[in-house]
Amino acid sequence: MPRAKRKVVTAAKKKAAPRKSVVASSAAVKKAEEGLKKVEAMLAQERKAVAAAKSKLDSAKAKAKKSAKAVDKNAAKRAASAASKAGAKLKAVRVKVAAGKAALADAKIITKIGASEAAVRQKMQERADALASKADADLAKAVKQFEQRFQKKRKAEDKAKLATIERKLVAKHKQAVKQLTAKLSEPAKAAVAKTSAKKSPAKKAAASKKKTAVKKAVAKKKVVAKKAVAKKKVAAKKKAVTKKPAAKKGAVKKVAKKAVAKKAPTKKKVAKQSPEKSPVAPPATST
Repeated sequence: MPRAKRKVVTAAKKKAAPRKSVVASSAAVKKAEEGLKKVEAMLAQERKAVAAAKSKLDSAKAKAKKSAKAVDKNAAKRAASAASKAGAKLKAVRVKVAAGKAALADAKIITKIGASEAAVRQKMQERADALASKADADLAKAVKQFEQRFQKKRKAEDKAKLATIERKLVAKHKQAVKQLTAKLSEPAKAAVAKTSAKKSPAKKAAASKKKTAVKKAVAKKKVVAKKAVAKKKVAAKKKAVTKKPAAKKGAVKKVAKKAVAKKAPTKKKVAKQSPEKSPVAPPATST
């Protein structure tokens, strides 16, 4: 048997709270609605009055037809004038109702236009506030960056100025010390020399650090130069290896020519030496 389909019970969605319309909450619209309600109430009353006047007129006409009395005929005339007046009032109230409806429609349109303008102004204000806050943040960031750059630059400038001032002051101090030590007695000079010797190790250490730094820099430059020279040599060797086959052929030809040139003199020497080495035997003498 097929399974029965389960009924899925879903939770009832919460109804969103109705938003208050700007048009409904407008004072002009409320005023127009109230005026229209009053006019509509007047219209209802006038309609009742017209209906009553018509019924009176009908009854008066019927009575005047039946009787030939002047009173009945006058009553019919009065009923007719009353009915015509009631109709005129009804028409006037209807005009007022139409005017009230038009006023209400105009009030709604004007309210919508005003609401749209207000929304635009609100959005513009929100955007202006956001841009102003962003501008403040960007300004603070830029000021901070400028302060950092300015402080860094000013520190470097102050350091350079202090270095020049220190050099000048140290030079003046040394000159003054030299002039004053010349006026000292011998024991005092010896004491000053001892104190200066005690203070000198720190200066020597600083000088040695500078010298080692300079030496390291020079050594690095030499290493870089050696590497560049080695690279050039390797490149030259590669070029030479590519040109070797043609050079080898020329070398083989030169070696062959040298070998031929060396062999030729040996033959000439043999030719020259052969007559000397084989002397002719003297003729035999008879006894």
